Amino acid sequence: MENHGARWAAAFGLQGDALVAQRERYERLKQHMVFQIDAAGITDPLTVLATANGSTSNSSSSWSQYFTDETLLEEINTDLERLYPAGNESFFQNELYLSTLRHVLFVWCRLHPDVAYRQGMHDVAAVVLYAFLYTTKDGNTEGDSAKKLPEHAEADTFLVFEAVMLFLKPFYEIVKTRHGTSCENEDSNRLFASFSLKGNENDNGVNTKGAQKKQPALHQLCHHIQYELLQQKDPQLYYHLQNLEIVPETYCLRWIRLLFAREYALKELLWIWDAMILDNTRADVIFPVINMTDKSDNDLLQLPKLISKNEDASWIGFPLLRYICVARLLQLSSQLRQSDNTGCLRLLMRAYQEEELDGEQNRAIELIKFARILRDPMTEETQQCEDGEKDCDGESRSVEVVQFQEGSLGIILTAAGAQYEDRLAVKSFTRDPTAIGGVGQAEASGKVRLGDLLQSINGVPIIGVTTEEVKRRLQLIDRPVYIGFCHCSDAFGNENTAASDGSEAVEVSDAAESSPRSDTALSELVLPVFLPGELCYANVETSMQRLVLSHDGSCLSHYISGKLFITNYRCFFTRLLGRGEIDWQIPVLSIASIDRIDPHASATTGPASLSVENAQVALGFAPDDSFKVVIRCKDTQVARLSITDQSEYSKLVKCLSFLAFPSSLLEAFCFAYSPTVAPSEEVQFDIRQEYKRIGLLSFPEHLRCIDQSSQYTLCETYPRHLIVPADISDVRLKAAAAFRAHQRLPVVSWIHPSNGATIVRSSQPLVGLKSARSGEDELLVTLSCCSTNKKAFGRYVIMDARSQLAAVGNKALGKGTEISSNYRGAKLIFMNVENIHSVRQSQVSLAAIFEPKKSASEDTSSSFYGRIDSSGWLRHVRLVLKASVELAHTVHNGMSVLTHCSDGWDRTAQMVALAALMLDPYYRTLRGFQVLVEKEWCAFGHQFALRCGHARSDVSNEQRSPVFLLWLDCVWQYIRQYPTECEFNESFLLALADHVYSCKFGTFMFDCERQRKDFFAKHRVFSIWSEINTQSERFTNHMYAPSEQATVLSPSTLSKNIKLWKGYFCRWDPTVIPPVPAFQCY
Repeated sequence: MENHGARWAAAFGLQGDALVAQRERYERLKQHMVFQIDAAGITDPLTVLATANGSTSNSSSSWSQYFTDETLLEEINTDLERLYPAGNESFFQNELYLSTLRHVLFVWCRLHPDVAYRQGMHDVAAVVLYAFLYTTKDGNTEGDSAKKLPEHAEADTFLVFEAVMLFLKPFYEIVKTRHGTSCENEDSNRLFASFSLKGNENDNGVNTKGAQKKQPALHQLCHHIQYELLQQKDPQLYYHLQNLEIVPETYCLRWIRLLFAREYALKELLWIWDAMILDNTRADVIFPVINMTDKSDNDLLQLPKLISKNEDASWIGFPLLRYICVARLLQLSSQLRQSDNTGCLRLLMRAYQEEELDGEQNRAIELIKFARILRDPMTEETQQCEDGEKDCDGESRSVEVVQFQEGSLGIILTAAGAQYEDRLAVKSFTRDPTAIGGVGQAEASGKVRLGDLLQSINGVPIIGVTTEEVKRRLQLIDRPVYIGFCHCSDAFGNENTAASDGSEAVEVSDAAESSPRSDTALSELVLPVFLPGELCYANVETSMQRLVLSHDGSCLSHYISGKLFITNYRCFFTRLLGRGEIDWQIPVLSIASIDRIDPHASATTGPASLSVENAQVALGFAPDDSFKVVIRCKDTQVARLSITDQSEYSKLVKCLSFLAFPSSLLEAFCFAYSPTVAPSEEVQFDIRQEYKRIGLLSFPEHLRCIDQSSQYTLCETYPRHLIVPADISDVRLKAAAAFRAHQRLPVVSWIHPSNGATIVRSSQPLVGLKSARSGEDELLVTLSCCSTNKKAFGRYVIMDARSQLAAVGNKALGKGTEISSNYRGAKLIFMNVENIHSVRQSQVSLAAIFEPKKSASEDTSSSFYGRIDSSGWLRHVRLVLKASVELAHTVHNGMSVLTHCSDGWDRTAQMVALAALMLDPYYRTLRGFQVLVEKEWCAFGHQFALRCGHARSDVSNEQRSPVFLLWLDCVWQYIRQYPTECEFNESFLLALADHVYSCKFGTFMFDCERQRKDFFAKHRVFSIWSEINTQSERFTNHMYAPSEQATVLSPSTLSKNIKLWKGYFCRWDPTVIPPVPAFQCY
């Protein structure tokens, strides 16, 4: 009777005389190695061993060997006692089978002392034994009732197991690690883990090709499966696993080492092993030649070898195995994409379930077929022919696979008919001007026909996938790409031609947008182009007020008829007779308030205590019977809409209010946005790498980088990794944190490369009216400011960003400022930067000056400048710049500075980030500025959601304040005074100023790093830097020519040199001459 084991033995070359010789070899090995393990259950094993050897000397040697093997036997027996393979739980409880496995494993481990026994080997050996006991003819095994093994079953099991382990042995090898250093021993007593330069040169988590060669075989194969093969086959799933920080070793280790022994029942597992062992691309196995006439033991220790057909076989193992792993991932793809980190790990680590028993052979065969197609997509043609698929008319459907190079595919895809639900079909061909004869790749292949169903991309089935997802997938996959088309005569049902289909059709190409190819496509140009993930909730017929400059300098208004589209990201207006151009737009979460007037109602939501007519005038409308809506935006835009139809008015107000002020920030567009840019193009910010660049990790004797853990146990609004003095214990760190507001203890943010002076940031101390003090806090401040700066002789500066009056006033709340006499060597100064409430009111006043209104004019030119001055905005700009210049010069002159405001996340961020910009030329580059924002604003906990009022309708909320905008204004003053020193331009600053409110990206979401990581672990988002960097030319200063002088570049803070940022505040005012470009980057 045929069995799988016999097929495997033949595939490994174990036939005829060679098989007889190898069986003899095993019996002789067993005679020399196994006899003592059978004595393990005897009361007096020494007597048995002596009897077997016949001499005292030999018995002594055997006794020694007995103890040597005792540990090995214990490990093997421990695993064999719990050998209950799913679906065959009782099968291996037969003592005859357990004894056979014990012998096989023991002999192999004795022959390979470099690896010995590793957990999981018993599963592999059990599958081999099962293969010799299970016959495919009748599907029966003798099971636990068997009293005797088939002849040579044990020897054959060993030989096949030995051959299989040639492919698996590299994955069981243990890589030796270095012994811990004294430094590591010291860290073992700390509460927080430390990060250092040593051993962390490649800490980005994703291996490079250079690093791969240094890794163990198991890690190389795991990384190859997820980071290379999966990325090429299903990039969306690859990026999903990446964003959830799922490393392949967590699930691939068991798949590879056990060859899926715990993922499938034994009967279906045999078919999977069949495919790997009978695969003609694997390396050949050469067994040692045994001289059967020579009774000496000279040949016994010779081992079989692999004759590699591939130079990388040392880590590949069975060549088909990696594709089987990818096939299993793809079979779980839809479930994985809908799961968070925990859900994905449960799916990937799930063992065989009893309910999966039905159709077990078919399930295994489908997996193997899928893996073979993934390895060579061209084989899909023959696979489908063998399956004999048929269409609705009973006609055979064949599959053609086409190889596509760079460029457009030359096809337009659309949804297929109802009978092929969730499938895409070829609607038409497109021409390619760059190709010979202008014929596109698909048509030129001669294999693609109109009406063909899109079958697969690189062997991965395309079912339930939209045209946009197909485009994104193609943009993320390297060429050449293999696409399968299924010939089908009725893809569009009862429709006569594909062109008559009324569903959305999209050209598939490399480009982000495709050119119109027909009159139908041309007519679609009048419709707006939506972003990936953007959904239109409503479109309303309305008229928008437009203001223009008259000859006398006042504003004249007129209305433009059109449609207002409201999506999950923005609302935008297009005129009726236009060609799809957007005349006005704003992200819905950038809307500050919505005022409306219903002429038929007794009350309005506009100015209080006014009649309907007066309310219309107050809001800038001429009185009439139409419905009015005023949209006030956080970027200072004001849109006035007039609507004649009550139902349209009601639809607009309800939809806009729902989207602009959602109940949860999880409704923000960043969670739906799915651009084609790959996350690999983003700036992967790691604050530890920035600490390394600055030099903060270069003084391990003075400073150390601690890891708060994912629970942020020291301070939840700080970054996870912090720089603190090396000479202070973790217990004292916690005590010092308790003495600061919100536990924002003093930590080092920047160090001067020449003099070692540091910038230290924190929140205010909890001094209170009783002038409390903390010895731990005083020690932490002193060590942070003085340990790397010996030339200052223990002197440093404490810069309180507030005024002295404001700092003293906080004492009544249990807070306050440092008492300088308690901090030896400290000089306390106040920088007089005003609070968030004053800044908020100044921005409102300044924005009102540049809000164009109908018939608005001014009497004298002096009143205009007086209003700008009285708004106080330029005063805030000057004070922040002045404080930052003082900080930068103090540090540059060799004196360390501790700076804070009240909570350490508003004025402190402004001062530290500006000072760093002046001191460090790296931050004046495009990429460096991105790192600066990520570090000082995002990582150190500026409350973007609270200060920007994300998803909040309470306009008067006291915690709203344009703190980040004020800082960007200071940066604009800087690049205006130093036009050649910064690589970025004004457009870059405007883009940041707009997107801090838009919620299109995850960068400025929530209030601290911990909140972002908690939410983003479950939801995929993109950073603003990915879009900035793909359009870097747009944001680059073409006059950039940095000076080579290693000096602080500080701007002038004289009032006459502080100018109004017209590019931001005047861009919506048509009365400004010359006109200011209305730059937007939405």
